[in-house]
Amino acid sequence: MTAGAAKREILARFVALSGPVAVREIYARYGWDERWIKSRLTEWQRTGKLVRGRFRAEQTEPEWCSRRIAEVARRRALAALRRQIEAVELPVFAELVQRWQHVDPRDRLSGAEGVATAIRQLYGVARSPKSWERDYLRARVAAYDPAWLSPTLSSGETVWVGESNAESNAQATILARLRFFSRGTGALWLGDDAPAETATRLSANGLLVLEVIEKEGAPFTTDVEAVTGLTSLAVREALRELVAVGLVTNDTAEAMRQVIRWRPLQTKEGPDPTRWLPADYSPSSNRRVVQRRPNLRRLPKWRRPDRPGGSTSNWGGRWTLVHRLGVLGRMAGEEERAARIARYWLDRYGIVAREMWRRERPRVSWRSIYMELKRFEFRGEVRRGYFVRGLSGAQFATATAVELIRSIAGEEESSKPYVVLAASDPANIYNLPMDLADRDQLSRPRGAGALLVTRGGRVALAVEGRGRRVVAAEWMDRHEITRAKEHLAEHLRGERSARYLMLPDIDRA
Repeated sequence: MTAGAAKREILARFVALSGPVAVREIYARYGWDERWIKSRLTEWQRTGKLVRGRFRAEQTEPEWCSRRIAEVARRRALAALRRQIEAVELPVFAELVQRWQHVDPRDRLSGAEGVATAIRQLYGVARSPKSWERDYLRARVAAYDPAWLSPTLSSGETVWVGESNAESNAQATILARLRFFSRGTGALWLGDDAPAETATRLSANGLLVLEVIEKEGAPFTTDVEAVTGLTSLAVREALRELVAVGLVTNDTAEAMRQVIRWRPLQTKEGPDPTRWLPADYSPSSNRRVVQRRPNLRRLPKWRRPDRPGGSTSNWGGRWTLVHRLGVLGRMAGEEERAARIARYWLDRYGIVAREMWRRERPRVSWRSIYMELKRFEFRGEVRRGYFVRGLSGAQFATATAVELIRSIAGEEESSKPYVVLAASDPANIYNLPMDLADRDQLSRPRGAGALLVTRGGRVALAVEGRGRRVVAAEWMDRHEITRAKEHLAEHLRGERSARYLMLPDIDRA
């Protein structure tokens, strides 16, 4: 073996066993030329045998380390971090999410910027259209003003898209859910292409209006009326139908509200006049089969033209297609989609587990999201551990969420405020699909308008029917019930519904 080869072999064995080492340390040990040492280390770095960085706090120069030793050291450091926090109970996690999503009065947002922040944190979540402004935004933004939503939608940054129940047997297509997402990321939640069966669910007017929007690009409501020749009511019903199946959207908040308030006027194909007859019925040759008289109670009520939703109120803004590149964006593949969803969930919950996937059901498998979260952990962006009892074992949290959950666990409960939120609110962790043997029965009130009043993450009051029935937890005394009832009344008073201000007597769980 030549002298050069021997030096090379000695250097390779030394860096493979010594851990992080700098060029000056190798020079001090062997006295070899520093340029030759650096050249060999750089060569092995390119081939993947070594990694370069700064591993020791006291070292100011670049260091090289064997990749195997660096990976072992990283795994041991992560294992030590996982052991530093003790798992907390569900109420502590419930309070964490409430504060993380600004539902807690101590962390409320304000103004139009606060509305934009709240919407961004809930990107991709599909919920009842009426609940967004009535429950979710009002719970997160202090003194919420509906005008604050307009700048967020008119800027073009945020897109709203409707959704219906495909399996519904209703004669009209109903707008069942609404979701917001950042322009160019719609493929994460909607897929890359419109479902093939969507066109078969549209009425003749719906197909005609859709064709006009495709040709015109981004027409106003009056433009659609002029091109199609349909009446104002027919155009609005067709637009409502297209929004309900998730094909079109608008760039204004007022148009979104008009669609939500609009009641269906027609059916998809018209009622079958023989639907009430027996299957084996055959009519007489001289007798016609006529349709039933319509139920007058089911017809839409007349509205004053000068009031919101009136016949002359203008549906402003431009109507555009949802399934186009500018809205859906172009995702590289499964890994990129999984990484984006993982970041959205870390921003939404602070701590991510499989239960989030089971509740939201994105178009990416949990396995792909889990692998991306593991990559985040190895890069030091998140920490993995068993943070919350009741959630699945594989849990990932940001460093800020870990510090916040520690501080929440150490606070006295008497100093914590009451929080009123909708049972369907994304900040309510009790509606996560968790397999709990001792689930609190009050945490799952029935009905679409159900509310929860919590303190310190614990359920204090379960409210059904927007206040028609209220049940208090066993741990509440009379003074606490009174205070919780006052917070509930204040919340309902904000909805400007006088019939909810007189709350009923409290039942005991």
